[in-house]
Amino acid sequence: MHKTIGLVSSLFLGLSLSVSVNGEIDTGDDKVKRLDLQGQIDTKAPLSKTLWAGAHNAYASFQWDQGVYTDVNQWYAPEKLFRRGIRLVEYDTYPASSFSSTPHLCHMGLEEATMCIYMFGTAATLGDGLDEIKDFLEDNSDEVIFLKFEAYDSDYHQNFRNKIGEKIESRLGDLVFKPTDWGYTEDDCASLPAQTLTKQDVLDAGRNVILFIQVPRSYPHTGDNNLCDYHDESNTSKFRRNVWIGVDEMDASGNLTANEPLAQNSSQLTADSDGNASATTHYNNGNLSVALDATTEYSKDDIKYSGSEILEKAVSGYNMLELALVEANATTIGASKAPQIEDFTWSWRDDSPSGNNSCAWLSNDGEIRDYSCSTERVFACVDEERNWHISSASGTWSEGFSACATDGYSFGMPFNALENAALYATRNSEGVTTSVWVNYYEPFDGFWIANQESYSDFGYIKKDALGGTGGDEFDSIDLVKRKLLGSGTMNLKSVQIRSGSRIDGLKACYEFKQSLSHATASDHEYCIEYGDGDGGSMGSVLSFDSASGDYLDDVKICIDDEKHETGSVYYLNLTSSDGSSISGGTEQGACTTYSSTASQQIFAFHGRHGDEIDALGVHKLSNSLVNPGYYATEWLDLDDPSTGSIDYEGFNEHKSAGNIGDSCEVSDVAGIEARVVDTKLDYSLTGESMHIGDIGTNYRFFCATEDCSDYEVKYFFTNAACLP
Repeated sequence: MHKTIGLVSSLFLGLSLSVSVNGEIDTGDDKVKRLDLQGQIDTKAPLSKTLWAGAHNAYASFQWDQGVYTDVNQWYAPEKLFRRGIRLVEYDTYPASSFSSTPHLCHMGLEEATMCIYMFGTAATLGDGLDEIKDFLEDNSDEVIFLKFEAYDSDYHQNFRNKIGEKIESRLGDLVFKPTDWGYTEDDCASLPAQTLTKQDVLDAGRNVILFIQVPRSYPHTGDNNLCDYHDESNTSKFRRNVWIGVDEMDASGNLTANEPLAQNSSQLTADSDGNASATTHYNNGNLSVALDATTEYSKDDIKYSGSEILEKAVSGYNMLELALVEANATTIGASKAPQIEDFTWSWRDDSPSGNNSCAWLSNDGEIRDYSCSTERVFACVDEERNWHISSASGTWSEGFSACATDGYSFGMPFNALENAALYATRNSEGVTTSVWVNYYEPFDGFWIANQESYSDFGYIKKDALGGTGGDEFDSIDLVKRKLLGSGTMNLKSVQIRSGSRIDGLKACYEFKQSLSHATASDHEYCIEYGDGDGGSMGSVLSFDSASGDYLDDVKICIDDEKHETGSVYYLNLTSSDGSSISGGTEQGACTTYSSTASQQIFAFHGRHGDEIDALGVHKLSNSLVNPGYYATEWLDLDDPSTGSIDYEGFNEHKSAGNIGDSCEVSDVAGIEARVVDTKLDYSLTGESMHIGDIGTNYRFFCATEDCSDYEVKYFFTNAACLP
């Protein structure tokens, strides 16, 4: 068993249900693969520039056996939607009844008065819904899921939202990216920092799930537009420490309003400097918006968005596509109009990637296609404001980094449909008639990565699994992908063996080290256990010290086919690069050692397992990717500017104040982050004049604008002694 440590009723009020099992698209279908790949193109983008393939009310499903719903929004159960490329879902969460505060999933439109007991049949519990997320992430730890809540105060249970918080913590635990991971305190009502937070930040912090609430959308309850005024009661503290309350919203002048609901369809879109509001101006201001289709089976002919309409919304600036009846062609419901998985895909052309090439270009039809890396073309270049330019020079794909740098740009890949349309328009306006290379390539089979600072093959090699055919297949390639999608600060921390005469289990644990990010790396371990035998407890731990560059060096595997008809692993010996080792089982049969080279580490495993390890192989990466991370201070604030003054936060001043260790030197500084104290807004978004970096023997941040905001800073060091 691969595990993470850490009835459909026919009585639908007279509706007939026709099911065709052949209508389901296999999750390995090319359409699904394209959408899955697309979902990681924007890993390095702020959330305000990400594009989410979404399913409205994903729990209200025909197929999900945890609940029976008459007013369905989806055909597939939540986990199947995730496995088909959906990464955004909404869960409407209300108490079971007036006498039970257990959170359930249903929608009645009664807000505070809703109870799920009023639903026909049985509504699924929130715990069931969260388990769908957890089960998907167990073997897809390289993904980030965005979960929107509809959860009001309850007329019947004062502590209801805290019950939701408790359920989140018990079911999702360390998977949740919490406000405290961004520097908020547990008592804060935290607004989602859409202009700064990235999926990479979430992965680097050791998390996978962003939880968000945007109700109530109208404010008869409070008379104003700040969601914190609704979600500020003391009995919401457990809810607020897991769920972001509203979102940061910027206007055309860069002014911030926190804790706002998402702009939904045409409502609440911010305007440009001329007062014109649209999804495009809302996007250009740096905001999130949702194109919502809440169609149910009763109004299937009123489906709002399907086919080309979906991408039209994406190109116009909507970045959360929350649709109903996704892939509902498996039933009679919405069969002719239901949105399909391929309707979300703005990037890959239908015949791509072909599996034959490892580099990508923007083709003449405006879609992404894989092609031979040695072909010569011009390059897509982008500046810090995401303005596009086509390089003056042409060359093979790998020359794009230098060609764009020569023109004063970076080699780029569009984050989303709007950017892709802008790049295509730039290509045409600059008179280019050929395809254009983009910063998107395949370092190994089935995995594509975008917007890298330079090319790397990461030293990846997969070594075959040795052993028999028993048990079920497992593969932790998702951990390899996670490391490469992030800043690289996830490392293999330890391994253990459980054994008798054969190998009954293998456990691998990973750590998350601090990256240069507002987000704080979680100190929890992510552990995977392979094999489910009863051969006793795990043996001694073989640990790897990332600060010393230590890694798993050798894996010796012995197989004895003669003693087990399907073959199995009888012996393992695991050795660290520092010479330490552990072993288990009986050394017999044919033995093979997978060894690291001078440039490689063994990072993850694949094979087959059941009651024991039936077959085992390894994934190898460059040992230069062992990343000790950085040592970060708390958020520091010495200088509180008065009227007319600047704000100054210097290394020497913080060292004198005891915020930095006495033996620390300026040369130990790896970087610095700064943000406004009260709003948590990143310094780059305030429009004030900033200076940051070395000044002789000091390293400082200061705001040079008259009447500066009050800033706080976080220093990052390469030396542990720099922390007081």
